[in-house]
Amino acid sequence: PPATHPARAVRLAGGRAHAFARPLHAMAAPLYSWRNTGRLVLTLALGSLGCWAADREALRIEIVLAHFEEDVSWVSHYTGRRNTDITIYSKGESVPVVEGALVLPLTNVGRESHSFLHHIVHNYDGLADWTLFSQATAPSWGYMIGNSANGHLNDKVSFDDYLRPFPDGHDSMFVMSAATRFPETAQATRLGMVAQGLPAEGPQICPRQGADGWTLWWFSAAHPHLRRRDMLDFYHRDISLDKNE
Repeated sequence: PPATHPARAVRLAGGRAHAFARPLHAMAAPLYSWRNTGRLVLTLALGSLGCWAADREALRIEIVLAHFEEDVSWVSHYTGRRNTDITIYSKGESVPVVEGALVLPLTNVGRESHSFLHHIVHNYDGLADWTLFSQATAPSWGYMIGNSANGHLNDKVSFDDYLRPFPDGHDSMFVMSAATRFPETAQATRLGMVAQGLPAEGPQICPRQGADGWTLWWFSAAHPHLRRRDMLDFYHRDISLDKNE
């Protein structure tokens, strides 16, 4: 990005939430981290951690939700918090009214990723210091059925964990919850998403026990991403660059 742009760095956090950090003294482009051409380095620049800690109480936080038909009454628990804004992008037929939150309608295309990217692009020069991107389902543990009844939180991880800027000196909150193997489209689920009370689980990016922290590979033709072949078409068209046969 041009050197005149303020710092930006996208941080993805698991299947549910996406933590987006805006470091105070570094540079980056949306979706990827870049090294600053100056004296500081983005992402894990230890020299800037002290500045982050000193200004932690003054950091502006924003919750960005991708909504369709979910009940968003739970959002009231987060409205009115100091230095915290809430923006809801609704793609449903009925746009909810949430006191203390900005609710904006969007055309129903692109799933939640489109909503998140729309927010980044249209607010690039005014992004919060720390932004949490999430689906609008009430946050709760687990992913077992594959519908909106799942809260998509990993074992021993809470929604509020994602709202703590720069946890333990890190500039992101990213908990991977699933993996997909192409071109078979087989999937593996993090054990913390299907079982609770696991001793090695928590808010770390990957399970501490490595491969043993995941289910076996599984396949379901009824999975939402496979019903219209969208995921496979994307893989063959834009990644493997071959014909989808």
